[in-house]
Amino acid sequence: MNRLLAHRLAPEAVLLFATALWGLAFLIVHLGVAAVPPLPFVALRFATAAIMVRLLTGAKISRVAPMELRAGPLIGLAMLGGYGLQAIGLQTLGAGRAAFIGALYVPMVPVLQWLVLRRAPERHVWISVGLATAGMVILSDPTGQAANGFGRGEAFALAATLAVATELLLMAHFAPRVDPRRLAILECIAVSAYAAVVSWLTGQRLPPVEPFWLGCALGLGAASAFLQVSSNWAMRRVPAPRAMLIFATEPVWGGLFGVLHGEPMGRSTLLGAALILAALLFNATRRTAVQ
Repeated sequence: MNRLLAHRLAPEAVLLFATALWGLAFLIVHLGVAAVPPLPFVALRFATAAIMVRLLTGAKISRVAPMELRAGPLIGLAMLGGYGLQAIGLQTLGAGRAAFIGALYVPMVPVLQWLVLRRAPERHVWISVGLATAGMVILSDPTGQAANGFGRGEAFALAATLAVATELLLMAHFAPRVDPRRLAILECIAVSAYAAVVSWLTGQRLPPVEPFWLGCALGLGAASAFLQVSSNWAMRRVPAPRAMLIFATEPVWGGLFGVLHGEPMGRSTLLGAALILAALLFNATRRTAVQ
C-alpha cells in the first residue's frame, strides 16, 4: 500500500519540486544580474541549457524537421523577450514581486487567444483576469504612497509576462507537430544566440569570471534543462487539473524565497500578491470542475 501511494505521489512531488525551483529562479537571476549584464547572463544560461537538454534526452538535432527549424527560432524570439526583459527587470525588482507579476501570464494567455485567434474565454477566465488585474493595480500602487510602487523593474517584468504568454501560444501551435526534445534544444540555442547578438550590439560584455555569477548562470541553465525533462515526465502521469494547481504555487515559492533573502513585503504587496494567487487558484480549480 505504501509503495503504491509513493508511486502515485512521486510525479506530483516532482512537479512541486520543479515549481519551487522555478520560484527560486527569480532570486537566482536577481542575484546574478547584480554582477553581470542581463543579456550575457541569459546567453550563458541558455547555452548551458541547450547542452544539458541534449545530454539528458539524447535528442539528435541532425534529424531536425523543417517545421522544427521554423518553430525553434520563432519561439526562441518570444523566449528572449520573456527571459531577457525579466532579467533586466530583476536588476531593480525584488524576486518576490517579480514572481507574482510573472504569474500574470496565466490570465494573459486566454486574453491573447481572444484577441489574436478570436477564441472567446469562458466566464471563469474573465473572473480570474479581473482578480489578477486588481492584484496588479494594488502591487503597482498607482497612488504613489508606497515606496515600492510601479517602476522600471515592474514595467520590464510586465512586458516579460506578455512575451511569455506569446511563447505559450506559439508552443501550443507547434507542439503537436514537432519533437519536443529537439524543439527544446533549438529554442535554447536560439535564445542564447539572440541574447549574444543583442549583447554585442548594445555593448554588454561579461565581466571577469567570478565563481558566484558563473555558478548562477550555469546552475540556472542546468536547472532549466532538468526542469523541462522532469516536468515532461511528470506531466504525462499527473492529471492536467492537478498539475495546474501545483503550477499555481510558483509565485508563492518566489515570494517565500524573496522574503527569506530579506526582501520587504509591505501590505500593498501582500494584498496584490494574494489577489493574483487567488486568480491563479480560481482558474485552476474551475478547470478541475469542468474536467
